[in-house]
Amino acid sequence: MSYIDPTQSMRLEQLDLPVCVEQGVSLYLLRMDLIHPQVSGNKWFKLRHNLLDAKASGCDRVISFGGAYSNHLHALAWAGCEMGIQTVGIVRGEPEYADNPTLRDAQRWGMALKFVSRSEYRLREDMLYHKALCSTYPGSSIVPEGGSNALAVKGFADLFDHDCWRVLPEPDLLVSACGTGGTLAGLVAAKPAVTEVLGIPVLKGGGFLKHDIQSLLAEVGVGSVSNWQLDLDGHEGGYAKLSTELIDFIRQFEIQTKIELDPVYTGKMMFRLHKLIAQGKFSRGTKIVAIHTGGLQGRRGFLERGLL
Repeated sequence: MSYIDPTQSMRLEQLDLPVCVEQGVSLYLLRMDLIHPQVSGNKWFKLRHNLLDAKASGCDRVISFGGAYSNHLHALAWAGCEMGIQTVGIVRGEPEYADNPTLRDAQRWGMALKFVSRSEYRLREDMLYHKALCSTYPGSSIVPEGGSNALAVKGFADLFDHDCWRVLPEPDLLVSACGTGGTLAGLVAAKPAVTEVLGIPVLKGGGFLKHDIQSLLAEVGVGSVSNWQLDLDGHEGGYAKLSTELIDFIRQFEIQTKIELDPVYTGKMMFRLHKLIAQGKFSRGTKIVAIHTGGLQGRRGFLERGLL
């Protein structure tokens, strides 16, 4: 996806939140959400090599997986349309979901949708299932759920070469939400050696992500990095679940900063990070960069349901 240049829009913004002043830490937000209105945030880094590889391999179709409000499927549909690659979304859920804002966009950009049961969706990493899908949709390349594979990790390789890092070339800590682990693996692989990484899984019981992230790192030859960890207490009840406290935090954050958060990923990450800072978990003088991974299109579903 060379037609999108993140250097033109991505920036690092310092957040002057009261809790940061109280605890003596410096907090910055990496505005990946500004990269592009459709392929926003981490999706640009995760998809670009997957789609370029599919095209170079002679595939004219990409199949991937996601929920009814998937940022990944939304971004894939637009990018595939722009690059002349057909796309198929294997969607967990009922056909009625096809009329939500996310999937309306995806269909408008040419994505074919196949709705499957939860039991069939669990086969999304099964090679025999992949073979059956490729038989149904000949000439296809399969990209995993969330776009998380070795090619996605490779997409983050030049992250720290962008001009926005001139204000803070070696932060003490990077913090990101985790869904499937590809973004965190990419950050760990790309970061300066002195920088630590903290991942905050947005789904309950996300400890399995440690193995998945280590596997992704091994695939790209990064197997000895130890200064990263997961915080498993930021899920707020489970994937796409919102607590009253989380909603209140997002609203207050947006009033203070004028920056919108998505409630599934970045909202939960910022809420948990805010708690950790308030609890004094970081030494005074620590320079923290939180990653805004985009996904703001997903807010529409929550707004329609009156949850934001």
